[in-house]
Amino acid sequence: MSREKKQIEVLGNCPVCGSGIIEGQKGFGCSNWKIGCKFVIWKNDKFLASMKKKTSKTMVKTLLKNGVVTVKGLTSKKGNKFDANMRYEKNADNEFFNWKMEFTK
Repeated sequence: MSREKKQIEVLGNCPVCGSGIIEGQKGFGCSNWKIGCKFVIWKNDKFLASMKKKTSKTMVKTLLKNGVVTVKGLTSKKGNKFDANMRYEKNADNEFFNWKMEFTK
């Protein structure tokens, strides 16, 4: 019996350096992290958690492919369910990224 090396699934390309985005224990990050690329989408993102959501692999794939992902079933502070289009954009003043919400009219 040969033990095959587990295939690492590449979810898309890093918006910073173009390398593959892979799933880690705590987030979905750039495979180039060892040489300094800091792009990561955390699984337990505080902004999403505030709306009772966690980042999923499907969300990340769609986001990397289209630049935007529709997130369904978000929960407002008042407890109302809603859907929104989400982007993950780089801050102008540092190297970190944040979720930005857009509502379809």
